Amino acid sequence: MTSRLLRSALLLILTAVLASLLPARAQIEENVLGLSDENLEGYLAPLRTGLSGTMNAAIFRTGYIPTHKATFSIGAAAMAIGYDDEDRLYTPVDPAGFTSVEQTDVPTVVGDLDGVLVEGEGGLSQVYPGGFDLDGFEIAVPQISLGGLYGTKLTARWIALDLGDSDLGDFAYFGIGGQHSISQYFPNLPVDLAAGVFVQNFRLGDEVIRARAVHFDLMASRQFRVLQPYVGIGYDSMELQVEEEDEDDPDLSVDVDLERESNAHLTLGIQARIPVLSVFFEFNAAAASGFALGVDFGM
Repeated sequence: MTSRLLRSALLLILTAVLASLLPARAQIEENVLGLSDENLEGYLAPLRTGLSGTMNAAIFRTGYIPTHKATFSIGAAAMAIGYDDEDRLYTPVDPAGFTSVEQTDVPTVVGDLDGVLVEGEGGLSQVYPGGFDLDGFEIAVPQISLGGLYGTKLTARWIALDLGDSDLGDFAYFGIGGQHSISQYFPNLPVDLAAGVFVQNFRLGDEVIRARAVHFDLMASRQFRVLQPYVGIGYDSMELQVEEEDEDDPDLSVDVDLERESNAHLTLGIQARIPVLSVFFEFNAAAASGFALGVDFGM
């Protein structure tokens, strides 16, 4: 029964990943070509925020790490954030040789589908690409944890999809890190406390978009029969690199590192734990506010 539930959960993960990533993947390479470094920053900023807000969520969900008891779990976590109206537009910087007649806001990667033609002096015009009309950003990943040695637990996330289509490319995601029990050194604490760190890498397309995230947190929890509320205070750092070549026009090729985004991270969650199975739901306030939920099987 447990193995069937696990296979069903992993199938749902795959479906969620495809649904959230593939619609945009077919055109994103074309959209970034020709944008200056400054305008790439404005165009892709909501994507960086979405990745940071989801990749850094639902990693650690307890402050209790056994000191001399082996633990193992495997499961799935799904994370989602929502975009505001201001995330859908940015004000472009005029490229060299072009001066716009008036300031015009244009779509970001999550903005309207239609591009915008900006009129310039001397009868010139500049076309800015449309976005993908996204209300939010979602990602789901499998997660595995192994712990119990000296109050330390290791956690990993990994998924790679070879989509077998040159137009769609592929995507890969990998994260690894761990927690160490702080409360084992302070036995009179009213809560279980653990410190954690997690490093993640994300790649979309043939090296078109690469992201690297680092997450630190201090997690406190307490068990009340089946329910375990938890609170985390942390710090996120996200780097995003975009690289795309235009074989027909090398001048349009893109190779830029977007400015690093760093921010505080607050997690409020609750987990229901019974033998072999646990489910959780949490709210995160970080680069973007959002929710996460998931399930774990193990001991």
